[in-house]
Amino acid sequence: MIGAGALIACMVVSVIAADGAALKVVVGVLGLCAELGMVLSGRALPTPLTWFGVALTIGTGFAIMALVHDGLGEVPVLAAAAVLPMCIPAGPVRNACTALLAVGFGVAVMVISDSVAGLLAAVGVWLLADRSIEHAALQAERDRAVALLAEVEASRASRQEAAALEERRRIAHEMHDVLAHSLAGLSMQLQAIRAIARRDGAPATLTEPLDRAAGLARDGVQEARAAVGVLRSVPLRGVADIDGLTRGFPGEARLRVSGRAGRLTPEAGHAVYRAVQEAMTNTARYATGSAIDVNLVWEGSELRAVVRDRGLPAGRGPSGVKGSGTGLRGMAERIEAVGGSLTAGPAPEGPGWRIALRVPVLEEDDGAAADTASGDVAAARGAGAGGTNTPGTNAGGMTADGKADA
Repeated sequence: MIGAGALIACMVVSVIAADGAALKVVVGVLGLCAELGMVLSGRALPTPLTWFGVALTIGTGFAIMALVHDGLGEVPVLAAAAVLPMCIPAGPVRNACTALLAVGFGVAVMVISDSVAGLLAAVGVWLLADRSIEHAALQAERDRAVALLAEVEASRASRQEAAALEERRRIAHEMHDVLAHSLAGLSMQLQAIRAIARRDGAPATLTEPLDRAAGLARDGVQEARAAVGVLRSVPLRGVADIDGLTRGFPGEARLRVSGRAGRLTPEAGHAVYRAVQEAMTNTARYATGSAIDVNLVWEGSELRAVVRDRGLPAGRGPSGVKGSGTGLRGMAERIEAVGGSLTAGPAPEGPGWRIALRVPVLEEDDGAAADTASGDVAAARGAGAGGTNTPGTNAGGMTADGKADA
């Protein structure tokens, strides 16, 4: 927008400097053609239309310079010189085209200024084109770095989750070997003592405490086994974790949530999280630099999630980081496994790629059962951690401390 506004302002100055109404109209038309050429040259990838736009801008710029010496026809030529190297692959052809434009611009400035010093303007065109090449190379490296950073971040999170899961399993193993076995041994000893006491006719004042101790030992064994089972199970990420996912994304990502939040099964919440993560990583690979919109809409009986990018920004190319090629199929299979559906393709409302998925929401009765199950799991975790109980559920119906990936 800034570039377009500046070019229009320069064309207005050239129209004002033109002598006569007819010349003003001609210069105005040439200015509009120069603006059109810059719009066409701002495409994401070099195409015949892009080359035509650059040629149109250069031609109209030289024409305005020739017709209005006091105008600013040099501006379209310089603007096109910054775009020209992006339209031609590196090599002798690009160097020759840049040199030809630089010499032509220097000669034109020399004629207009009636001074040999005007030839120095050719150096400015060459430096501008060279600076444009360096900027494009820097931008390409930055795009690749962003894509690699997204890959590294996803890999780092997976490693952290795997390490946490391994630690949970180690603790579960220790609890099973020490606590559960000790309680089981204690229970057997109490049962043996109680049997001997009853055989010998011990009074109730002795057998009743033994009965209570044996019952407590049995309960302790069951609670220890439940805690070990929870520790060995795989905690899942959910819809509530998507906010942190967008905040930690190396590019620009926006999350919008609407509707009254319902409850999902842990598997469904995890599937939605992984699908959004894969969609964002794909954008970093193939549409680097594009903003990402993540929309979560709760619609009564289902949750609808839409991830959309805006396509490659003008003058940019893909990062060059390749995926496995199975991301979309894996997303679809994961969503279908929890009773949902997924569609992917070009965004119907404009440029870019769009992934939309739907998963069913639990009914009220199912949601109450999910709350009860979450409370039981939290209590078991509290028992396994020495009595500390921190219940809590996220929007996906999972315990708040469930973070590891399968």
